[in-house]
Amino acid sequence: MKRIISVALVVMMILAMTVSVSALASPGQKDYYKIEVGSEGKGHATKSTDKVQIGTDGTVTFNAYEDGGFFTKWIVDGKYDVISGGEYEDVFVIKPQSDILAIASFSEEKDYLHVYAKAVPEELGDATANPGRIKKNTDGTSTLTAVEENGGIFQEWVLECEYDIVSGDLKSKELVIRPYTDVYATAYFYKPGEEPTEPAKSDDKGNTSPKTGYPLFFVFGAMGLAIIAGVVATKKIKG
Repeated sequence: MKRIISVALVVMMILAMTVSVSALASPGQKDYYKIEVGSEGKGHATKSTDKVQIGTDGTVTFNAYEDGGFFTKWIVDGKYDVISGGEYEDVFVIKPQSDILAIASFSEEKDYLHVYAKAVPEELGDATANPGRIKKNTDGTSTLTAVEENGGIFQEWVLECEYDIVSGDLKSKELVIRPYTDVYATAYFYKPGEEPTEPAKSDDKGNTSPKTGYPLFFVFGAMGLAIIAGVVATKKIKG
């Protein structure tokens, strides 16, 4: 009997050791990718979730918020697929393929231009800008697109910025511009059967001539000086 008990104890010890060794050799599989976010400079960042389940189509959205500084880019440590946005976009959506650490970097000087687009009235159309951010001093362009909705008819663009037109014109549904300042673009629409109204023009002196990119006050001022010079020259000739 003692021998049987001894054998049983030995077998139990061997089994226990086997289980312990197996546990050490094969740690439990991870179920989630860990998501962390931080910031450097004058600003802060947020994440939509703390973890994403492995083997799913789970995504995470990062948002960067300026607080005295200017958002520059995302610095991401880890493997991922881009769903929308990008490293230079303040809203960045990714699908993690590993643990992720995303740092939003903010600089003291502004090194990009914003391009904002809106429709008026909103129920008759939509307006988009692609891209919505342009790196400064790169001669980058942005495509403004007006989309008619609910029977609305596109009228024209009104831009508040300094810019050159690359293709199209202010009456084109698709307009490509090269901006030199932040852009505030408004696409105006009107209803069928109604006379289009004159869009409200901004008094902002940053508006520019679509052809030259020079400020409008400069363009009109130069024209006025040219007219005055012509009148004076004519008088001298007659005299």
